[in-house]
Amino acid sequence: MSVLSAQSLSYSYKTKYQTVQAVKEVSCDLNAGTFYALVGKSGSGKTTLLSLLAGLDAPQSGTVLVNGQNLQEMDADIYRRKQASVIYQSYNLFPLMTVCENVMYPLKLMKLSNADAKNEAQDALEKVGLGESYWKRLPAMLSGGEQQRVAIARTLAVHAQIILADEPTGNLDTESSAQIIQLLSRLAHEENCCVVVVTHDPEVAKAADVVFRMDSGRLREEAV
Repeated sequence: MSVLSAQSLSYSYKTKYQTVQAVKEVSCDLNAGTFYALVGKSGSGKTTLLSLLAGLDAPQSGTVLVNGQNLQEMDADIYRRKQASVIYQSYNLFPLMTVCENVMYPLKLMKLSNADAKNEAQDALEKVGLGESYWKRLPAMLSGGEQQRVAIARTLAVHAQIILADEPTGNLDTESSAQIIQLLSRLAHEENCCVVVVTHDPEVAKAADVVFRMDSGRLREEAV
């Protein structure tokens, strides 16, 4: 059974001048241990589809299934806290928290003790190559690539099964992008996660196991 499944998803929104059909009857099955790239032109519906898979928006028709359970019947906040992690282009770190505190934050929401949360956070930071010298720094003291690694460490710390990333290399230089792509690939292949990345970066698509293309709200799989 797929970890995450879209079944005939459709979603539209209104602008001042028109109704935009952002996602049209999209169906796909997404499995653990697989790195997916979601490509397409701006405005093709990629980010909207990711938002539906993350439970940030509800489909107007169709269903998102998480391990066979309807996402709309689940608590979306708990889903994103425990089962799915969303990684953004802008990192979404708390500026006044240290690196370690940023990674601990979702663990504290899950009611882990301070000691356990710190241990999990430090272990996750080590896995993304941010050793002890980074733990007490504030995000502003890090490069873009390092901040994105903190965001990925937060994902590792909560042991999320599903990773949904929106342009995670969009603000990064070539070297940092390559490191983030490698980390996301490792999450899929070594941590057995289902990793879905919305991207314009051809290097991300090259590294993916499966490439989906969005075109005017419709989804198709491309040969890799």
